[in-house]
Amino acid sequence: MSYSDMLFFLGLLPLSILFSFFDRSTEYKNLILIITSVIFFSWAKPLAVCLIFVTVIAEYFIAIGIAKNRETNKSTAKALLAADVVMNAAVLFIFAHNYLFDAISLLSFSQAVLPIGVAYYTLRGFSYCYDVYTGRCAVEKNIFCLLTYMASYHFMIAGPLVRYGDIEPYIRKRTMSGREINEGLNIFIIGLGKAVLLAPVFESIKLAGLNSDEITLFGSWLGIIAFFGEAYFILAGMSDMARGLGKMNGFDYPKNYKDPSSKGLITGLLESFNTTVVRFFEEVFSGLGKGKKTLAAGSIVLCFVCLMIWYEARLNFLIVGIVIGIIVALERCVYGKKLEEFPGIVKLIYVFIVSVAVFGGLYFSSMYGYGKWLQSLIGIGNDYQLSVAVRDAVLNNIVLIAIAFVSVCPFIRKPLFTQVDKYSEKSARAYGQVRICKTVALAAILLLCVITQAASLVG
Repeated sequence: MSYSDMLFFLGLLPLSILFSFFDRSTEYKNLILIITSVIFFSWAKPLAVCLIFVTVIAEYFIAIGIAKNRETNKSTAKALLAADVVMNAAVLFIFAHNYLFDAISLLSFSQAVLPIGVAYYTLRGFSYCYDVYTGRCAVEKNIFCLLTYMASYHFMIAGPLVRYGDIEPYIRKRTMSGREINEGLNIFIIGLGKAVLLAPVFESIKLAGLNSDEITLFGSWLGIIAFFGEAYFILAGMSDMARGLGKMNGFDYPKNYKDPSSKGLITGLLESFNTTVVRFFEEVFSGLGKGKKTLAAGSIVLCFVCLMIWYEARLNFLIVGIVIGIIVALERCVYGKKLEEFPGIVKLIYVFIVSVAVFGGLYFSSMYGYGKWLQSLIGIGNDYQLSVAVRDAVLNNIVLIAIAFVSVCPFIRKPLFTQVDKYSEKSARAYGQVRICKTVALAAILLLCVITQAASLVG
């Protein structure tokens, strides 16, 4: 099941919110959350439920062992943390990257278990034991509280990565009111619109522009930009929906995607995309290179290699991880400070060209296809400038493309919203008009999402 499934946002979600109001106690709300999460995570996949309970029990006892030994016997604590890494890595590769075992019939069951959510689930489990090891949070003695954290469907699909120490106060005591539900629903609908309405637009441009049978100059550029746009709006949309779901249930989660910009160069761009996960990986690997510049650079490369493998255990992701790790290491240790002194337009060109050239490799599974695409970017091997398919994909969706552009450009969006806020402050009537317009807009987005999803089911 996914956040964008009608069965979820028109069925399971409203029912879970409704049942949560039957009792004021936080323990009862946690129970409803766990039941909803198990249904969500294991829909038509009962094996996933067994995975949840087995690994939660393991995380519970491993963390207790780490807490008992972290001060008196550090070698034992490290061994337990290493065991937790091995366990979560095994779950990640077997359930989320099961395509690696297609040739082994005993382990190959990619059609039986959905990988959705497993990557974040395993990272969440390791982050808890890691935080207990580093002293960032206290060990949890109540396994019911830990289960609430581990099984919560809010951040199961696309994050954010919420650390246990940050969420523990909400697990023990939180309130749900009409205001939180309203704010959460607004965030959820906006995220739903990104994933259901905007992402498919960029998918159509991507497929038309990166069609190997019809290579064009503008198609190569627009296709790869659309590839980034599709990934951004799917993941950012899912993350927004997760924040909205949390808000409706009395939780407050951090934003996981920031506005893309040239600030911070490639390092800043990476941290704007899946921020909580990138920062956690950097935190874990930062301790490996303390003291020596060479070790620090090596730990940065290793960090981004592991991060890319966490996304996808494929050769092109591994290569991109190595390249981007080297670039980040060079920015931090060699030329980053000097480049930051250049004008904004120079930094923007640098970030754009490097990110397109490097991250474009994530789309192509072979070096031949990647090399052919790189050549087409500078006009080599093109059939012509622009194909009819790319032109139609852009023109037929020009309104949604404009909306998407405004949504990711703060220099347009922020002044626009500022003017709207100023107008709403003029009078009670103006405030009411703005509120009505916002409500109508959100209702329209929700209706369009329902129609789109219904059409895809019929189709």
